[in-house]
Amino acid sequence: MADKAQVYTLDAIATSVLILLTTISLLFIQQLHIARVYWTPDEMLGTLCKDERFIQAVYSLDASMLEALLNVYLGSTPYNLTIFDAHGNKLLSIGQPFEGLASVTMLPGVNGTLNPLIICLKVGS
Repeated sequence: MADKAQVYTLDAIATSVLILLTTISLLFIQQLHIARVYWTPDEMLGTLCKDERFIQAVYSLDASMLEALLNVYLGSTPYNLTIFDAHGNKLLSIGQPFEGLASVTMLPGVNGTLNPLIICLKVGS
């Protein structure tokens, strides 16, 4: 009977040590600074304009598709994408409004049609 008690005691000690080591490891991992890739607005807008899905979503003013694409590229980085027509009228704005650097481009049209749209993208840090 005493041998069983010693085995249970050793199991309890081993389990406690394992829990303690796991907790310490998690605390150290939490302190590590994970490298984060920062996209400048110019780089991001250039990359997006190469994506045919983005162009189609812009011209169809599909906010859910635009949000999905931006979330794929940017993750949890804050952004604001605003689309204007050629006369400066706001057609669509998604994301969080904030101050910061912006990138602007004009798309002349899609599928051979002339329909200029101005795209303004702000990316937070």
